[in-house]
Amino acid sequence: MRTGGRVLVGCSLTLTAVGFAAILAATGARAEDEDDAFHLGVIEYELSCMACHGLEGRGDGPDAGQLDVRPADLTQIARRNGGTFPADGLALYIDGRAMVGAHGPREMPVWGDRYRAAVPGEDEGAEAERIARERIEALVLYIETLQEP
Repeated sequence: MRTGGRVLVGCSLTLTAVGFAAILAATGARAEDEDDAFHLGVIEYELSCMACHGLEGRGDGPDAGQLDVRPADLTQIARRNGGTFPADGLALYIDGRAMVGAHGPREMPVWGDRYRAAVPGEDEGAEAERIARERIEALVLYIETLQEP
């Protein structure tokens, strides 16, 4: 559930989220509205980001200590960008298939390739790309809710 721009993430939400993600992936369905996209973003964060970036996005996840470079504090992205949340730039960085020189060396996995590879079925072209982009956009939407002043 949303609380002041935050989501309280728990076991029941995780199970619901995983079910929602499985339905979207299996059917190729699209997030119909911003609320669906938000929930898909929660799912993507839990499954792909939380282990390193932590429950609240502060870079203190359970796997963070095993990394050579500390994961970014995702709650400060807008502050570090002069108060503006760079949604398009963040989507490119998460995707990782295009080099984003201003971000320096890449320590994070290339999620665009991983999301495309996870699409079941025979259509590996435009549909796989659409689903990968939708997952990244939903993740960016969720990360925007983590921002602190």
